[in-house]
Amino acid sequence: MTKLDDADITSKAVEISKCLVGAGPGMYTHDLGVTREVGDAARLAASIRRRGGTMTRETLAAVSTALKVDSSRTETGLLPLFQRLGWGEIRWKGTKVVGFEERVPPGEDILSTLGKSWWEMEPTSIDEASVKALSLLSKRPHSREAFASEIRLGDKELTRTLEYGEQARYLGRFNSQEGGEIMWTPLYWAYNTEDVQQFLQKQSDHGLQAIGHLAEELRRYPGRPKEKIDSSKSMILGSGIWWGFFPTGKVTDRQRKTHEYVFASTPQFEADPKSDIFEKARMIVSCIRHGQYSAEVTKILYPSLLLQKMRTNQMKPHSYADIQYAILVLNGVVRLEPADSWFGKAWRVVFIDTPENELAADMAEQMLRGDTPLAATMEEAEVRKILTVGTYNYSAEQRKIRDASNIAATDEFERLLENVRKT
Repeated sequence: MTKLDDADITSKAVEISKCLVGAGPGMYTHDLGVTREVGDAARLAASIRRRGGTMTRETLAAVSTALKVDSSRTETGLLPLFQRLGWGEIRWKGTKVVGFEERVPPGEDILSTLGKSWWEMEPTSIDEASVKALSLLSKRPHSREAFASEIRLGDKELTRTLEYGEQARYLGRFNSQEGGEIMWTPLYWAYNTEDVQQFLQKQSDHGLQAIGHLAEELRRYPGRPKEKIDSSKSMILGSGIWWGFFPTGKVTDRQRKTHEYVFASTPQFEADPKSDIFEKARMIVSCIRHGQYSAEVTKILYPSLLLQKMRTNQMKPHSYADIQYAILVLNGVVRLEPADSWFGKAWRVVFIDTPENELAADMAEQMLRGDTPLAATMEEAEVRKILTVGTYNYSAEQRKIRDASNIAATDEFERLLENVRKT
């Protein structure tokens, strides 16, 4: 296997660190410690970049919480790493951290620099095997024997690598029709979307046709509320989410009621380290869909018009804006300004006009129309994998927390994986 690109190492570390969100204590903190730290560092660096000045300890704790990173790890591990890299300076009061003066570089430098740091931090054999596995299997599934040969692992290390990956849902395995064991990753769908779509369009098998029809439905209407999808498709949908074929976002409202929004897998989401702008576009669509279907007061009737008003700062103040647009505030797409209204406390949504936000909004508009989003060239591609705790969950988490009772017809996706790689 060829040596991994530094930026690719960081992007795979981000995916693994997201999958480890919420995991309890265990030996993985040693075996995957370097990968987890680099992945969390990339997400934190992207979130604090361009904030300017000195961030207080409280602000750092709030950002860490939003990233689902323990704030004590931020202070003891991530901020010292940033300081060593020249990305800022820790402010102390005696032995206590009181702030951080941020000087984080552009997004592409974050990826490449942290990839180099990953090697310098002396990753374990499990660290190295896990990152290599994601890079290898995202291109195509492998037999267990070929997989072990490529990443050069003994049986003990191979078993441990697969166990961590399966438990955290970034690796998986199944038995092929010929009886051999096949290794795979949910990232495969994002790297091979066109091949998968072409394969599904040619199928006469009922189960594979059902997957294709649902995927096409979600491509035409990204961010469809899960409860609005025909119940007859629930088994295929549940399995597709579990297999990573249908990325989802889960939004929690003020009453702690959760609302799940489903997307079709596309090449732009969660694969290419230069494609995080598409993740931001998906966040915009999810926020608008939430207002369209689950707003507390007035539901959105014309999503595209609402997006246009957001971009031109013509939205009226609203009491629900702090809930509906929380992830966009955190990601620097909009800011909220307090406003007076006849019905009480309200918020005015102000679009932050940057080239990156304009591009994300352009793609969100295409998605709302049911078109395939196309990205223009960007000089900078940031690792924007920041989602608010209790408000929006990573697709990686959604894969991991599926109950077994929601999983059915998994053999359809096994067959899909196995047959696409043969075409």
